[in-house]
Order: sequence, then structure tokens, then C-alpha cells
Amino acid sequence: MQIGILIGLVIALLAGVIYLFFGTGDENNSTVRNMVESQRNATSYKLGRDGKPQKTILDVIDEESRIKKVQASSLTLEKKLRYAQWDIAPSIFYGSMVLISLFALLLVSLKFNIVIKIISLAVGPITMYSLLSNAMISRFKRFDADYPSFLLSLVGLLKTGMNPSQALQAAAEGLEPRSLVKLEIDLMLERLRIGIPEDQSIGAFGEDIYHEEIELFVQALLLSRKVGGNLSDTLDRLAKQVRKRQYFRSSAHHAVGMQRGSIWLILAILVSLLGFIYYKAPDLILEALNHEIGWQVWQGGLVCIVAGLFWITRVTKIRA
Repeated sequence: MQIGILIGLVIALLAGVIYLFFGTGDENNSTVRNMVESQRNATSYKLGRDGKPQKTILDVIDEESRIKKVQASSLTLEKKLRYAQWDIAPSIFYGSMVLISLFALLLVSLKFNIVIKIISLAVGPITMYSLLSNAMISRFKRFDADYPSFLLSLVGLLKTGMNPSQALQAAAEGLEPRSLVKLEIDLMLERLRIGIPEDQSIGAFGEDIYHEEIELFVQALLLSRKVGGNLSDTLDRLAKQVRKRQYFRSSAHHAVGMQRGSIWLILAILVSLLGFIYYKAPDLILEALNHEIGWQVWQGGLVCIVAGLFWITRVTKIRA
């Protein structure tokens, strides 16, 4: 009975993973196509059955932007899913967590004690939130890799006398075709070309990327278009700030990486000692595993190691 349930959970888990990672389609092409089609459809003004004008896409975007302004700034699950570009509902995310936890519980229930069974229920949340966080960080790194150089190039083009739109397009053309910065700039310029208001077109720049300096760039563009001023000097200071933050993040990650490496080295030494003992006196290991008290001690040691590794990852976690 347990084997049948286990096989069913494995099949459901594999189907969920395949849908999650392979069923969302190509990011660049689908994003550009859906955005352009919806924005072009927004130019048609239709009347309802009662003779009153219906809401267009622009009206909906304006309402949504007003709603977002009054929302809390906390990083909710919906925002994380958008930043990670996971096209799934929160209910599917929670359902995947439950499936993974049940799968882990069935595995450990075959041999391990009640403590590890309880701990196994946390495998689902840890796994799903780790995958979600890694997806967010991956997009952050893709954007951050080209962002400082893009700003410096934009500053140089503005100082040559180009207007902001021309400078943005020229700076984006110097990036790689699959650059996330280039994609966001192309989307913003396309929104401006088809007639969407500047506040909404520029304000939507990088809205699905979890990066702190994007808002500063957006505000600088909006203020320069409304009140004028020297945009190149503002973006020059922003570029210096972005490069400094990038340097500090890199230094912090290298420092933390040394500490994490020492933990893994200690764990490798521990495993090597156990392997040496098993090679010289295998009865010491086998008898302990077969004895009831010895098996409980082994499980307690395993729990301590896993808890220590989890604690180290939480302590040394650096915000992107």
C-alpha cells in the first residue's frame, strides 16, 4: 500500500516539476508578444450595451498602478512568484510543498524515528522556497550583470547631446541580445511608441525584477521628463552607487564563502573519519546501525548535522 502511494506521489511530483520549469514557454518572446498585442488592442475604444464607454487596457493599468501604490511594501508570495517569473498560482505553489513533504514523510517512515518524521514535513517548504529564492536571485544577477555598464554608457551618450529616448535605445543596442536590461529597455520604448503614458511606460520598467536601484532609475527618468534638469549627472551618481553596491556584495559573498567552505571541510573530515573506521573495523559501524540504541544515536547525529547546516545557511545568507 505504501509503495503504491509512494509511486503516485513521485508521478505527481514529477508532473508538477515538468509543468513548473518547462511549461511556461519562452520568456522573452512571449513577454514581448503579449505586451505589444495587449497595448495595441488598448487603442480601440469600445462602447458597452448600455452606451457607456468600456474600460480600456490603459484604464485597467492605471487602476492597478493606483492599487499597487497603497499596498504594503512587504515581499509577499505573489510578488516573489512574479519576480521569479513562475507563471503559477499560489495554490499550486502550496500544493507542491504539501506533495514534497508527504513524499519525504513516506520515505523516512520506512526506517526513521518520530523526530525525523516530524522534521521531514519541513522538506516541502524549504525546497520550494529555496527554488523560488534561487530563481529570483538568478534574474537579479542577470539584470545586475549589465546594469552598471548600461548606466555608464547611457551617461556618456547623454553628454554627447542625445535625447533620453535615443540614448536609451543606443545604450541598449550595445548589450547582448539576451540581456535582461536590453529586454526591459526595449519593452519600455515600445510602450512609449504605441502611446501609453510616460508615467506608466517608464514606471513599469523592471517591475518583475527584485532590484533596489531600479526605482531610483525610474524616478530619475520621470523627474527629468517632468521638471527637466541634468539627467546625466543624476545617472552618473546612480551608476557609481550601483557599482559600489555590486563591489560590496561581491566582497561579502567571498567572505561568507570562506566560512561556508570551512563548514563543508569539517563535514568532509567527519565523513572521512567514519569511512576510515568502517574500513578498519566495519563491525563498529554495522553493529551500531543494527542495534536499537545505536540506530537512535545515529539518527540524532544526523539531525544535528542537518540542523547545523541549515543554521549556517541562514546566518550567512546575504540579501541580494
